[in-house]
Formats: sequence, structure tokens, C-alpha cells
Amino acid sequence: MNTESPFQRVESATHLFATLILNALLFVLFILFSLLFVLGPVYGIYKRGFEAMLYPALLSWGISLLILIPALCYIIRRKKTAYKIVVDETGLLFYDSKNEITDQILYSELRSSRRDFDIYTINPAGSGIVPLVEVTLQKDKKKETTQRIDMNLPRKIIKNKFTLYAQFFRGITIFRPDLKIDPMVFRGYSIDTETWKVSRKGISPGGWLLILAALLITAAIIGIVFLIS
Repeated sequence: MNTESPFQRVESATHLFATLILNALLFVLFILFSLLFVLGPVYGIYKRGFEAMLYPALLSWGISLLILIPALCYIIRRKKTAYKIVVDETGLLFYDSKNEITDQILYSELRSSRRDFDIYTINPAGSGIVPLVEVTLQKDKKKETTQRIDMNLPRKIIKNKFTLYAQFFRGITIFRPDLKIDPMVFRGYSIDTETWKVSRKGISPGGWLLILAALLITAAIIGIVFLIS
């Protein structure tokens, strides 16, 4: 394989329309949640009296705190979360909105898994339709650990997710030819190892499932709001 040609840098590309739909649904979901669990008990106290609605109101507000506190923590930490993904000659890099690296998987840090294959896929419960890639790493001369690679970003739909995987795997074959990649990895991500092109286009099934789940939850809360109003 020719390693003299420059290794192309690939950056994550956001599917704008799908991301807009997802964020709009999340916003509507937040508004409906606030109406149902925060303002709903207040209206109930106004209509039925404090004593009759005390327990339901405390229950609703308790549920609200369990959901809103993690949401606020996410908003506070949002600037430190990954904003884009880059694959270059050093490895896989995750950048925040300030263009600072928040996480990375370098080719030089990859280690043998001591199995039949060093790079392979797993299907943990709740991971979605697309399997996750698992690799063995040794960072800063510390103990070797396994890490799962997920080419997703918070509140974004990545349209070239499989291309990012393909370029990362191609980098392994170039810069770490001592490591073996399970052929099922290429099959799972629809990658042609001759051209390193991806045959699957568009949003992954997991992305559409995420949007569908947001739609169903939004519809369910709208129905509850209309039933109790």
C-alpha cells in the first residue's frame, strides 16, 4: 500500500434538516414537559385547592427536578462537549465549540487486543442498530483499557458517520498495519476496502429512530396535556 500519498483529513458533516427537526422536537418536548409537570400542578392547586393537589404537585415537581437538574448540568457543560469529529493522520479527534480537543484516539495509542482481531464490533444493549467499534488503548503509559468508538455528537445528526469510520480504519491499515481488523467491521459499516468508499448513504437508521422516538414522546405528552386540560 502506498503511504507516500497524503492522508486525507475528514471532518464530520451535520445533516442540517434532520438536526433542525431533532432540536425543534426537543424544544417542543421541553415546553410540553414544563406545562405538564411544572405549571400543571400550579393550575391544579388553583382549580382544586391546595390540600387536594399537595401530594400530586410534590410528586410532579420531584420528577421535574430529577429531569431538569441533569439537563441544566448538560447545558453548563455543553461548551466542553464534542462539537465536531475529525479523522487525520494522528487518529480520531473530538473538538468542542472552541476548537479544543476534548477526546482523542491516536493510532500510536492503539494496542493489540490479544484476540483473533484487534479492532472489532460489539452490540451492547441499547446501542442501537449500528454496532459499536471496540479498540484497546494505552494512554500515557497507563494500563491498557478497552474503549468503544461512537461517531455521534450531542443533538446533532451526522450524515457522514460511516465515512469517518472508513477513514479511521484506513488510517489503521496505513499507520498501524500490525493490528488486525475484523472483516465484519467493514461489512457492518458498508465499507469497500479496495476503494475505502461507503455504499450506504444518508442518515443512519439510528438517527431516524432518534427522531422517531422524539416524535412519539412529544405526541404522547401532547395527548396527556389535552386529556387533563
